[in-house]
Amino acid sequence: MSAAAFPLRVITPQSVFEREATYVRLRDRTGFFGVMRGHTAFLTLLESTLGYYRSADGAEIFLAVDGGLFSVENGRATISSPEVFEGTDAADLARRIEATRARRLESERIFSKMIDGLEREFVKKTLTFLKGKPA
Repeated sequence: MSAAAFPLRVITPQSVFEREATYVRLRDRTGFFGVMRGHTAFLTLLESTLGYYRSADGAEIFLAVDGGLFSVENGRATISSPEVFEGTDAADLARRIEATRARRLESERIFSKMIDGLEREFVKKTLTFLKGKPA
């Protein structure tokens, strides 16, 4: 690890990974903020945003973050979010986000349709029960 780097841990429901960063820039409700090595203990709620970190070798890596928490404690920065996308190419990152969003919307549509069917069946069986007829 370079002298200016610190660990950046990213936690999502699907994965946990760690990178070496020299700088992190994200956004909370007050606006964009930056963190470097030696930052004081810090905790904030993240907005859904496109931010970035600078890796130990100087590369800028984009982070698309779907809200969550950001903390700095004992020299380690941590992002905890429902979803985080990481990449060096903004166009590729946008395509990955859009594909994931489309899959999520389709899953939600299917789930909603399934719940509607369960509700209809529940009401039907409840009415049959209240009328005193066997199901």
